[in-house]
Amino acid sequence: MAEGQNFSAWLRSSDIQASIGKCQALFNSGIFSSEQISTPLFESAVTFMLINLNDLVAKANKDGMRIASTDHIEVADKIKDLTDLIRECRNAASHVGSGENMFEGVGKFTFNVASGFCPRAFNLYGTVLGCDFADDIAIYYGDKRIYLRRHLLFAFETIVGLYPANK
Repeated sequence: MAEGQNFSAWLRSSDIQASIGKCQALFNSGIFSSEQISTPLFESAVTFMLINLNDLVAKANKDGMRIASTDHIEVADKIKDLTDLIRECRNAASHVGSGENMFEGVGKFTFNVASGFCPRAFNLYGTVLGCDFADDIAIYYGDKRIYLRRHLLFAFETIVGLYPANK
């Protein structure tokens, strides 16, 4: 029994470190820059990042280390903090046909990107959306906005601190 538990713990730790490595490689690749937002691989990179980060923040939550930051997050019914925002954006990115990409009164609003300070990048029947920071990139899935630096990079750096490689 103890041997099985040790193996399970080792597998879980290996999964965590593998996901951290994948996220690190993406952040180091240069794909997450304003020059890359219109390239064919940008959306794939964001989706892959969301899948891996969602797994990591879910594991952290299960371990009692929820990433509960609410900085720059529109709190809503299903989104109370950064852990929830990452999950909801991951669901929207991964399930294209679902209602996760719907913007009330407008229709689908899927993977719309605003780079740099442009708080009025989109006007959806009077609802103005955009990026509030010169040094960031905002991505919209329906009415959910996630920032690359302030949300994804912050979550990643927090996870790296929670799960060091040589532990």
